[in-house]
Amino acid sequence: MSLQVRTLLKLVSAVALAVVAVAFVSKRVGGFRKTGEEGATTWFYDLSEKRLYEAPRETIPPHEGVGGPSGDGVRAIVVAFRSDQSDPGKRRIAYLETYTPELKALLEKVKAAHAAGQRFRGDLPARDSAYFQTNALVKGSKEAEWHAIGSPEGRRAMTEWRSWRGPDGQPPVVCVP
Repeated sequence: MSLQVRTLLKLVSAVALAVVAVAFVSKRVGGFRKTGEEGATTWFYDLSEKRLYEAPRETIPPHEGVGGPSGDGVRAIVVAFRSDQSDPGKRRIAYLETYTPELKALLEKVKAAHAAGQRFRGDLPARDSAYFQTNALVKGSKEAEWHAIGSPEGRRAMTEWRSWRGPDGQPPVVCVP
């Protein structure tokens, strides 16, 4: 084999190796930006239609819903006992969650900034802040009144389901669509 052919083969091999390395690195770096939740859904409950439906995980309640008056779709935390998770008739709503118009508007601005590839420049309250604890509302599925999540009634509504037990004494687990 001539010196020119060997040099050419080395050059082609080096270029191929560099292309593979760049592809590997870009795939790894790109993977850090993804959350792994693209296309993920969560349960919502239409208050007027009295039925569960799936909505994208990033949906901010109240949502338009699936029928009746618009804006009555709220996030639903749905549970079932481990052996009954695949049976829709055995799932139960542990509690419902929505936001005040003020908190929803703020979270929509954050969502819009992120969708535009920009950083949100306003003040974003932490989940444990007094603002969030007052403006995020919950209620048990059979309750009529909404409660701030930071209130004793709100904390009760969010934790009561953890005391439920199945036929074998097992606790329920949260179900996702």
